[in-house]
Amino acid sequence: MQEYLRHKQGQYDHTEDTSMCFIKIAEEVGELARIMLRGERVATNEEDLKGSINEELFDILYYTLCFANAKGIDLETWIPVKEKINNRRYPSGIEFDPKDESWFDEE
Repeated sequence: MQEYLRHKQGQYDHTEDTSMCFIKIAEEVGELARIMLRGERVATNEEDLKGSINEELFDILYYTLCFANAKGIDLETWIPVKEKINNRRYPSGIEFDPKDESWFDEE
């Protein structure tokens, strides 16, 4: 997704303003908070997406990835590093290996 957004952002003539990305993240978190206060609503189909938790979580992720791109941060590189640090502090017994997809098969 981050690579897709990197290419999508490259289609525009302007450089993404990092402070604007941060403002959009904050705005979307606020919209999620508003939904949580009004009563949680999870979309179950495309017609229900608008104003749902699903939509706001997507928007938060979208602008987070745009912000990372604007700052030149490759999250695929740093997520495993941060998860390794988190596992040392809060051991779960599960090690994160982005190349190992065998745990997807577990039910």
